[in-house]
Amino acid sequence: MKILFVHPSVELYGADKILLYMLEILCEKNELTVLLPKDGVLNEKINSISSSIRIVIDNNLPLVHSKLKLIDFIRLPSMIYRINHLFKKDQFDVLYCNTLAVTLLLYTTWSKIKVIHVHEIIKNKLFNFGFSILIRLKTKNVICVSDAVRRNLFFSKKYKIIHNGIPDIPNKLIENDVSDKIIFSLPGRFMPQKGQWFLIETLKLLTKEEKSQIHIRLFGSPPPNRAYLENELIDNIKQNELSQIIEINHFVQDISKIYIDSNVILVPSMMADPFPTTVLESLEFSRPVISTNHGGAKEILNKDYSFLISPGDTNEFADAIRFFIYHKELLSEYSKAARHKFEEMLTIQHFKTYFVQYLEHLAK
Repeated sequence: MKILFVHPSVELYGADKILLYMLEILCEKNELTVLLPKDGVLNEKINSISSSIRIVIDNNLPLVHSKLKLIDFIRLPSMIYRINHLFKKDQFDVLYCNTLAVTLLLYTTWSKIKVIHVHEIIKNKLFNFGFSILIRLKTKNVICVSDAVRRNLFFSKKYKIIHNGIPDIPNKLIENDVSDKIIFSLPGRFMPQKGQWFLIETLKLLTKEEKSQIHIRLFGSPPPNRAYLENELIDNIKQNELSQIIEINHFVQDISKIYIDSNVILVPSMMADPFPTTVLESLEFSRPVISTNHGGAKEILNKDYSFLISPGDTNEFADAIRFFIYHKELLSEYSKAARHKFEEMLTIQHFKTYFVQYLEHLAK
């Protein structure tokens, strides 16, 4: 098949990684083209998968997101008209739009079969209704990364749910030993919605003795259009006298270092996270998780290897952290259960099976 993938970003966060996995799965037997808004680290990763994958860059992609101004919405129709000439009519067998941000590309004529892979949960009901209408007018081929994502959309009863899967690591189980302090790591964008500020408020509830037994590592970077958030985060840490226990690290490409050197992974999103790749990676590396109990995370986490807490409830969050402080001997048991869950339903092989079956069904 000739497949055109359209993707709105060029980084290495959740949906970006899933795109790479899809390309790797399909590249041997299909002719793949990827349309991106600019050059970036994602482009390099695509090239490393296969030199046969064609990358097309167009910095005028009609992307839809919550930061658009009125003038931007006014310009969108003309942007669709202009970009429609980028490829010939029905040049591809499948047009694959990865994330809601590229929904408007469904309105091009590049392919009769159009698929959209939804990775988002939209809280604004009006905005959500608009996306749902735009999708339904052009395709019924909709993949949702979790049931939470599917239920969030309107008219979505028959949409397909395919949980993400990720490649395995060589070692089937990584030991989870505590040499000195328990290391809690929080990978994710530096922004209040991802829970770093929630974590700081929670740490204020711990005693001096409890704080002395833990070390917190934050990994990530602020959103491109909100760079100031990193300084706000640093100031917040200093003002609450937590610099001795919180360490800030910028995004790292080798994610294994995050997990191998951690004892517990934190995913305290204030917003409903559709299906956090961080959770998948945690279970892959045999690491227990403390996560907020909404979005896609609660579909795969249970008490055998995780704690689910209410968003914004600092007391619940503090108690979950305390559990590991006072029950270090249970880390090994929690780690084995986490790894078992990963092998049961979250490997790349599980994802590949359902993903390929879906595309083959469309091609019939």
